[in-house]
Amino acid sequence: MVSWSNETSEDSVLNISSSCDGIIKLPAMMHDPNFNGTDTNVNVLCEHGEPAERFVAFEWMHTGRRFIGCAKKEGINCGVVQWIDFEWPDSMEEALAKLWDMYEETKSARTNDNLESSVAIHNLTEEKKKMLLNYETLKNLTCAQANVIRNLKFNHLKEERLTKEKLKLQYHISELQKSEEKIKLKLQGVKAILDE
Repeated sequence: MVSWSNETSEDSVLNISSSCDGIIKLPAMMHDPNFNGTDTNVNVLCEHGEPAERFVAFEWMHTGRRFIGCAKKEGINCGVVQWIDFEWPDSMEEALAKLWDMYEETKSARTNDNLESSVAIHNLTEEKKKMLLNYETLKNLTCAQANVIRNLKFNHLKEERLTKEKLKLQYHISELQKSEEKIKLKLQGVKAILDE
């Protein structure tokens, strides 16, 4: 378990230099209301000569360890100034490493699932666009086909009516021809009577 007591006296001023490369990055941090903000018990200065802040690490094998780090929000941050808690025992570090590996694997799997889902959604969207385009084309073809069928039916009905009218006219013409023959016969009869 983490020891939460401060191990330095209030009067001491520490100015701890960073690693040999000059910059130590701050690890990811988690919020702890009991250990945050500027350290009021000791004056700890970072390489900038500014008071350092208290943080709790939330990264790999340092998870849960308290440290004092550079408080500079902008520009170059000089990283971890001093670890408050000792390093975890090897078994704890291995357990934390395993948990973080599991987290990264899960995160990677989720990312792959999201990518696969995105590709599937993209493909389905493209298929939907094609189907809508095909639907519109089919709808237009159906409307055109319906118009052709309607016109064909109309023309067929028109032809049937014309055929019926033609038959009626032919009937009337034949009736008129018969009447004409009868009239001719009567006229010949009248002419024969008149000629006598």
